[in-house]
Amino acid sequence: MTIKTTLGLALSLTVLSIAAPACAADLVLYDALDFAGPVAKAFQAKTGLTVDIVEPGSTGETLGKIAAEGNNPQFDIVWLDGSAVMERMAADHVLQPVPTDEFDKIAWTDLGKSLIPQSHAFLPTGTSTTAIEVNTKKVKADKMPKSWADLQGFAGSVAAKDPNLSGPAYQWLAGLFQTNGVDAGKELLAKTLTNKSLSGLSSGGKVNKAVLTGDASVGINQDSAIFSKIAAGEPVVAVYPSEGSVSLPQGLGISARTQHMDAARKFIEFVTSADGQAAMQNGDDTDFFYIPIVKGVNPKPGRETSIAYTHLDDATASAHETEWKQWYKEKFVQ
Repeated sequence: MTIKTTLGLALSLTVLSIAAPACAADLVLYDALDFAGPVAKAFQAKTGLTVDIVEPGSTGETLGKIAAEGNNPQFDIVWLDGSAVMERMAADHVLQPVPTDEFDKIAWTDLGKSLIPQSHAFLPTGTSTTAIEVNTKKVKADKMPKSWADLQGFAGSVAAKDPNLSGPAYQWLAGLFQTNGVDAGKELLAKTLTNKSLSGLSSGGKVNKAVLTGDASVGINQDSAIFSKIAAGEPVVAVYPSEGSVSLPQGLGISARTQHMDAARKFIEFVTSADGQAAMQNGDDTDFFYIPIVKGVNPKPGRETSIAYTHLDDATASAHETEWKQWYKEKFVQ
């Protein structure tokens, strides 16, 4: 199902099976992020430029739509979680490099600078990571996992997302292989994800639900999803594994075939402005709890930011994307 939202004088929502050509608005935005709608609405109010928002569903479904369009892409910009998938689209010439001068206009934090890809395949707008989600009413304090390896002790009761559907999940899987080594990483997961009814979930919301209902003791989840539940008063915590946390940038990419480069530049500049960053926090769902990477912008209250990050080798992760996603599907998805 494709959800297409056109921001005109009033916000309208239309459910379509086939996307309309990119002709009615100044920009067509494909995304799988909670804050895209509020940001686009604020962008239009600021600039007068219109945006068609197309949300096919998950990151995986958005990537599938882009792949299906082949040489006739219908989007101008795409906004997703995960650096590896953006690098792969750039390598496939689906995306063009973001102009260097757009990076130069932004007052990056040190973390933000570290997330800028050498290829300029995408422009990072914020970040998060994957953590271990624990229900504090289900797991005693002295039994808390401290590492990915500790999750073997919860085998059969670990909720996780399918990397074929979730951009954050693929970034985590590739990061685990980078940290542990591919063979050791596969062996660890084989000993941990022993319940297919929990290990192939389609969204972070379903991981939250499994952990909160007790169907799972712990979950492997995007930490911003965990903080959205903490803010709502739910009894969960985010545990950052001792092996380190692989960064999960949200990236804006520009279609290699866009005819609306000026509008794309204006959208990038708005997103990284104070008004754009405020719109990215104007909500309570998962993605609104991102870590800002522009100086002078604070995260939402309660959001942890002191995280020992490692960064993904995007070239390796993108080169093995199809292979590793297929392996996960065969092993852990019903």
